[in-house]
Amino acid sequence: MCGIVFRIGQTDQSFDEEEWTELVKLNAQRGPDSQQDLHLSIGSVSLSVFSSVLHLRGDHIAVQPHHSSGNVLCWNGEIFEGLDLISTDNDGVKIFERLSSSNESISGIFGQVEGPYAFVYLEGSSRTVYFGRDPLGRRSLVVHRPTPAKPYLTLASMSNGSHDFEELPADTLFSVSLDDHCLNIQNVSRESAYLQLIAPKPLHRDLPAADYPIPVDPLPPIWGETVEEFIKHLDASIVLRTQDIPRLNSLKNSDARVAVLFSGGIDCSVIAFLAHRHLPLSEPIDLLNVAFENPHRAEGHTQPSQKKPHKQSTRPHLSEEQKYSVPDRITGLEQVEEFRRLAPERTWNFVTINIPYEETLRHRPIIERLMAPSRTVMDMSLALALYFASRGIGCIESRDTEAPNSPTGSVRSYTSPARVILSGLGADELLGGYIRHRNAYKHGGWQALLDELQRDVDRIHIRNLGRDDRVISSHGKEARYPFLSMNLLAYLSSIPIHLKVDPRVIPPSQTPQDEANEQLAVKGLPGDKLLLRLAARRLGLHGAASRAKRAMQFGSRSARLEGGDVTKRSNGATLLS
Repeated sequence: MCGIVFRIGQTDQSFDEEEWTELVKLNAQRGPDSQQDLHLSIGSVSLSVFSSVLHLRGDHIAVQPHHSSGNVLCWNGEIFEGLDLISTDNDGVKIFERLSSSNESISGIFGQVEGPYAFVYLEGSSRTVYFGRDPLGRRSLVVHRPTPAKPYLTLASMSNGSHDFEELPADTLFSVSLDDHCLNIQNVSRESAYLQLIAPKPLHRDLPAADYPIPVDPLPPIWGETVEEFIKHLDASIVLRTQDIPRLNSLKNSDARVAVLFSGGIDCSVIAFLAHRHLPLSEPIDLLNVAFENPHRAEGHTQPSQKKPHKQSTRPHLSEEQKYSVPDRITGLEQVEEFRRLAPERTWNFVTINIPYEETLRHRPIIERLMAPSRTVMDMSLALALYFASRGIGCIESRDTEAPNSPTGSVRSYTSPARVILSGLGADELLGGYIRHRNAYKHGGWQALLDELQRDVDRIHIRNLGRDDRVISSHGKEARYPFLSMNLLAYLSSIPIHLKVDPRVIPPSQTPQDEANEQLAVKGLPGDKLLLRLAARRLGLHGAASRAKRAMQFGSRSARLEGGDVTKRSNGATLLS
């Protein structure tokens, strides 16, 4: 992980050095282990380059930007598959060596890389700057295009919140010739080999027969085989994302290196439990659970005849525990108890992160700048939860050193030292977890559901993963997404839709109480993300397997915390004022 700032302009131009200093300061937060800048003049062109480094790969800190023989690379990413690496290798060094010494095309080299990345590469021999993001857009790169007022090109991992910056699309790579005084951005075509190896695949198009029976226990053998294969692929993805994380000198063997954005929902619970299989038992896993004090919820506790205060920012009639007894806190506590029963040898740090309303207001301008150029109400609701959860400052229950899952009854302040944060993002898109998937089936059957899922796969690269990267990495942390492994995507794309989701299986809470509908649930499992639910059941996570989906902003109650510029009639797409 690193922060990138890369500016290209003519040597006779004037530059906004105050903006440069601000961008450097912001992007330095992403990489606390090393910062370095580089200033070059190539003919009439001036280049200013800055990189910061968060050391997560290799046996030593590799200072960036990488530069040699007229070539310069700023690399923000992780290579999980595609290039031959050993645990002591630094992936940035390896890909720079490949770019500098190979006769392969730029797109051909990046077509072999499986993992999240954003990069800027100056190829000295061609006087060309190449840049881009991985095809799923898991790392941020924003661009300021030349304008009359600022006639230079700037690329950065995060902006200063200026409206001059826009998110760089992830569906192609780009280039700029230093010989082009206008610095026009050109598309670099993806090679067919790239598309075959790395790009998301079309979904399996076969549909179930009209009389395909609703799955009930005991399930046919094909289900057992599919569940095992799915677990194998997801488990392999988690191994790649949790192995060989360097232990810094400041970390003890008993400190967590991995944390999970944790609501107690099925996505994060399966990820956390599979990660447990591969991490040393001597270190805990931090489960980051965030809850917000929400004055709008406080208003809901007033009597109907009472007039609600205009802007209530406190909840004096609620205890401290009640203020933060949000849905995700309740389900998170339920799930960690299941973990402790199944894996008592592991220390599960349930990190309660309680955010008072006043603290939300203080940090809101910072978060709004970090998430830019994303600027909607929905962006803010999600960014609030991600920002405070990934910061990792909260409390944990003190534990008996001889019995790590036995609470002593006391609570102590805790800041998670984990630099790698696992997220369950992607499960809903790949396995049919949204209400609109059920609605698509309701209005158009299996074909409509398949088409909706295909659109989700096709649109993953335009999801706001760049926004999430900017927010989380501001704390010197890196988000990793096991469900977005290309191998897992390819596997899920290869199996029929009815082995992933079955919208006919009604959630138990919605099932009419009559005998005709008793079998509309596989032992109490909802039909959304049915494959994942069956996998959770196979792993022993029965509580997680049956738990209904809940959006992060509602589960943590970060929704409708945006302040007076948002009315009750605003929707998620409304722009912040």
